[in-house]
Amino acid sequence: MKRLIHPSDLQIGRPLPCDAYDSKGTLLLREGHVITSARQIEKLTQLAQLSRMTDEPTDGTAESVVRVSPLSLVLGARQHLHALFITESPRDFPAKLARITGMVRRACRLNADVALASILMRRDGLYAIRHAVNVAIACQVAGEAMKLPATELTATVAAALTMNIGMFELQQQLQALDGPLTDAQHEAVRSHCERSVASLRGYGVSSELWLDIVQDHHERPDGSGYPSGKAGDGLGLLAQLLSLADVYCARVSSRDFRPAMLPNVALRRLFLSEGAAVSPELAALFIKALGVYPPGTGVRLRNGSIAVVTHRGATGHLPRVASITTHDGLRIAVPIRRRGDMSAHEVSEAVDLDILQLTVSMEALWGADASS
Repeated sequence: MKRLIHPSDLQIGRPLPCDAYDSKGTLLLREGHVITSARQIEKLTQLAQLSRMTDEPTDGTAESVVRVSPLSLVLGARQHLHALFITESPRDFPAKLARITGMVRRACRLNADVALASILMRRDGLYAIRHAVNVAIACQVAGEAMKLPATELTATVAAALTMNIGMFELQQQLQALDGPLTDAQHEAVRSHCERSVASLRGYGVSSELWLDIVQDHHERPDGSGYPSGKAGDGLGLLAQLLSLADVYCARVSSRDFRPAMLPNVALRRLFLSEGAAVSPELAALFIKALGVYPPGTGVRLRNGSIAVVTHRGATGHLPRVASITTHDGLRIAVPIRRRGDMSAHEVSEAVDLDILQLTVSMEALWGADASS
């Protein structure tokens, strides 16, 4: 879906928030391209279709923003975060990270179901970056459902995006690891919270709330976590929320050495504290916010057809779905949205769409909100 850019986006050193097209619809520059010269700005001004800004609330205040789809915001956040992380000694780090945080929060406010579905359905790109944005989405959706104050929720999303900045390169190495960690790798993992905080301070981050959440996101209520072994009241709610989101998003992402866990299974294991000591009360709130079958989950309906969860619905157990096969397994060209008013269209079990070799685009399921 083509979109217009605004002249204020044409600044040297600033990435484009959306694709730039000319009047004939020809793509000039991709979203995320960083403007490097005044010559580029001049050419784009001459050739690109430019838009007027539209007033729309974002973080509680009315400000001028470019209208983009929720999925484009998620993918844009990934691109901008990657560009920021690979820049040596980045300038204006807090401001740039704040913009990325705003993109994630805005995507979730525009369509939380699409944002959540991107965790499961857009598994392309660098794992370390994708995981950080995925965790930020889960924190935003759950935190908003918990009615966290705006300041706390913003800090939590920012912490999610930067929690592993202290082991960015190592995280990619571990993604492909098919054996046990070396002693050096194990030590690097155990110390990455402190190194992340040190890096953020070096980049000019001064929010102690943000830094505290990063510092404690691997602590556990029972004292089994690291780096300090905090327990009970010594561990804040926001760090626990980030921890839950971190574990969930890691489990539903495939690794080179293991397949992805089905989302409902990952959530059930969180509630049962299997392999991640967490507060059962907080886990229950987290599951309620994301849904027992989160958007993007592949499911088998009672009539035998395969579908994808599109909306969490009024209750987590009764999501709205779109069928992608008939009851006897024939592929449907255009997904059929089910209203959930027939028992035959209720979910019977979650399924792995990759194993079934069933793919479907997000745009086919959510329309313009999932255009990229």
